[in-house]
Amino acid sequence: MDIHYFLTSLSKLPLFDQWAWGTVGVAVLAAAGLILFRERRHFAARHKAGSWLSLRLLSLFLLLPVTAGVIVIPSMAISGPEALAYFYLALLVLGPLVWFAGHTLCGRLLRPAFSKGESLFMAASGLFILLLPFGAATLAQGPIFHASRGLTQSAFQSAPAAALPHAVGPVQRFNLPTVGLIYTQSLIAPAGIEVERIDRKVGENWSDTATSTRDIFCRDGQNLHLMWSAPEPTPVLRLYWRQNGQRVQADFSPATAADPAEPREFKVSFRPDGIDPPVPIPRSRASIAYFVGPDHLYFNSLNPLQPGETFANDCIMPGYKRVAWEKEGPPQAIALMFFQSADAPYLRAEIKRPAEQQ
Repeated sequence: MDIHYFLTSLSKLPLFDQWAWGTVGVAVLAAAGLILFRERRHFAARHKAGSWLSLRLLSLFLLLPVTAGVIVIPSMAISGPEALAYFYLALLVLGPLVWFAGHTLCGRLLRPAFSKGESLFMAASGLFILLLPFGAATLAQGPIFHASRGLTQSAFQSAPAAALPHAVGPVQRFNLPTVGLIYTQSLIAPAGIEVERIDRKVGENWSDTATSTRDIFCRDGQNLHLMWSAPEPTPVLRLYWRQNGQRVQADFSPATAADPAEPREFKVSFRPDGIDPPVPIPRSRASIAYFVGPDHLYFNSLNPLQPGETFANDCIMPGYKRVAWEKEGPPQAIALMFFQSADAPYLRAEIKRPAEQQ
């Protein structure tokens, strides 16, 4: 185990989670200590305190490594599905056999010696102590998660309202084949603003967009770029950020007033190594196509990240470049999908590379 990584992960947990898991850890240590104390007192009354300590040390420094080695080392040396089969066999049969037989043998060699029943009891209680942290973590994980989530939700919901700091760009209208009218809009953040969270309202409920697919908008750093089709509901977002050290919030929804001007054509420029869309596109909406045969196009979703990309910046921006463009070849088309409702089919538009660029 990478201790540094483990400690770093712990330090990044919310304060409530740190205290909650710390309490679980203390409770586990207290329970283990109580078991060991009662054991020692039990065997001390039978003048076997020294043998009890010796067997506990043998369990920790000899029997535990041997048992773990019997389970892990051969399964790592075996390849294929046989490795998994051996691992489960060793975990359920060989490992317990080595553990309990080892305690019985060591118990007999000690002076004063343990009876078979006493050795098996020591093996069972030692196994219980070893499994105690895993059992406690399994039982505590759900309640801690829900309690932490509830506290986080309350902290965000109680944030006071403030004016949106972003510069709100104009709503742009485009026409897409087979889709029709689509809208786009950009919110450009000033320097020093860090958006902590973005919620989206669906129906009467708000949900954190960090835990769902973001198709209605994407982020480029602290900037937001929205894209939605006319059949889709107009986005309603709630942004949270820090202002003078205090968390604040603001709601935003685009104003799509009637525009007498005709919508523009959604023109995408194709390069040998990528594409230049006219506006940022949420990557979950887009697929890009390449030739995999003389006349066969293969569409590859842009939602999976390329090396160097992160979901923190999930926009297909102008200047978008494919990392493996030399292997893939020039992009031949881009497809955009828009979802109307749960009971309606999605709308899909294809924009192909101009014939003169083939």
